[in-house]
Amino acid sequence: MFRKINIKAIRDSIALLMIAAIVGTIVSFVAQIFMIGAKNIYNFIFNNKDFIFTIDIGNISLNLVPLIICVPSSIIVGLLMYSLKLPRWFGPADTIYAAHHRAGILDLKGGFGSTLASFISISGGASVGIYGPLVHFGATVSSFIRRQKYIPKIPHDIIIGSGVAAAISAGFGAPLAGIIFAHETVLRHFSMKAVAALAISSMAANFSATEIGFVIPPLLLTAIPFEMSDIIISLVIIGPLAAIVAIFFMKLVVFLGTIPAKINIKSWQAPVIAGFSCGLCGMIFSEVLGLGTEVLMSVITSQQLLGYLFALLIGKLILTAICIGFGFFGGMFSPALFLGGVLGAIVFQLPVTSMSPELLSVLAVSGMAAVSSSVIGAPITAVILVLELTGSYEYAIAATFPIVVCSFITSRIFANSVFDKQLISRGVEITKGREQIRLNEALIKNYVDNNFTRLKSTTPTETAVKILTKEKTTEGYIVSNDSKFIGKISLLDIINKKGSNLVKYSESKPLIIDPNSNLIFVIKKLSKFVGESIPIVNKKTNEMIGIISENDVLQAYLDISEEINQIEKH
Repeated sequence: MFRKINIKAIRDSIALLMIAAIVGTIVSFVAQIFMIGAKNIYNFIFNNKDFIFTIDIGNISLNLVPLIICVPSSIIVGLLMYSLKLPRWFGPADTIYAAHHRAGILDLKGGFGSTLASFISISGGASVGIYGPLVHFGATVSSFIRRQKYIPKIPHDIIIGSGVAAAISAGFGAPLAGIIFAHETVLRHFSMKAVAALAISSMAANFSATEIGFVIPPLLLTAIPFEMSDIIISLVIIGPLAAIVAIFFMKLVVFLGTIPAKINIKSWQAPVIAGFSCGLCGMIFSEVLGLGTEVLMSVITSQQLLGYLFALLIGKLILTAICIGFGFFGGMFSPALFLGGVLGAIVFQLPVTSMSPELLSVLAVSGMAAVSSSVIGAPITAVILVLELTGSYEYAIAATFPIVVCSFITSRIFANSVFDKQLISRGVEITKGREQIRLNEALIKNYVDNNFTRLKSTTPTETAVKILTKEKTTEGYIVSNDSKFIGKISLLDIINKKGSNLVKYSESKPLIIDPNSNLIFVIKKLSKFVGESIPIVNKKTNEMIGIISENDVLQAYLDISEEINQIEKH
């Protein structure tokens, strides 16, 4: 027997793949412009020998350019937030939530505004990354295109994932890492439809980036042959140390993000504090400003003084946390790579490692992969990224052990990623999956049954028994003329009772559910409930909306489970 061909499903699938290719091309082009623009502006300002303004204090000569540039840049970022009336900047955490949310809508103004803010921040010397903003931009573009009237109905999570895959593919020149990252961090499930769309978007982005050729991927490395036995002890050391660095980094970012509210500083005012911090730090130690790609490459390719490496590690960690925490906006992926690379270079100088200079790049790359994998919550992506950036299977194998150890420790002590932690702080436990989110979103008022046995407080008990018997129910509800809830009556409690005061036979403390309660809350309440139905009462007005039964709640749960199954398996 042949399966009946579903023309509509085929048409929608073709539309999805075509849109994924378009998204990949658009995101790639914008990513190229974004990267070349931000880097060239930064280099023109901060690495320009003709643009130096120094002041001498004793024997110390301080370059005032970072202070002159960083502070105004942070002010512009703050004013942008104020003019757009945004409560905060938006990033990968919002992308992840949108992919799992039923509506799948990303705020257009917030998404594009955050991308512009990150461009200003990176160009103006903020110690932040570039890939997080690109990821959210890709997701925002995808979400915007999907909402257009002429676009067929396509899965929102897949098209958002396509934008994410394109951003990573174009930014790193790593199409496979883009596909895996979108699945591992954003979608968190695999399906044939998703794999196909993400692959096409990622490949389109990579092809466009190669053809446009504005920017050469900044972290491409030449692999060097090595013996695994020479570095195995160092790799064992890198894993736990990378976890310590990643945890401290993420905790500091989250903690500093709470400071503005605690000291009564408005969100749009906070970036100025980060701007001053960058300016003052840059006057003394400018290596920790900006993306730090050139500094990182020098750390990976040539041995540095141990004290200098520690200064880079501590300075970058603290300054990046201040920038992100106070809204001098940007990503965390690039700083995590920086911190990991420096950590690997420090471990290289320990006496347990062979002093062969070729091993420096291996350990630095392993450190980069370990720290970044925990920060973004993508260990498999980190392995694939090492493989694509170095072209070396041996480098990828070497990086796997510290990645696994670091990810395991950070997931147990902190969270799966900094994005998961940000969502948890907003009341969204993304690790529990789509089903949990959907159950939290589903309000019980949407499942209320309006057909229930209504009784008046003056109804004689004999009459109430007859009404309940006729309605074939064991429970009734005493409701006033203006639909106010008075009480709940059980048939067993009024049989053979006489009198017209029905209220005195009502349950003393009946379980009452507010209509704005979600399904998770109701399911927990039902675990200890015995009865036929539960009254749904507005607790503010005491108006009775209707009833809900255990069967209704179970059916709602099954419907949501089937909905999630359709998303994740097709």
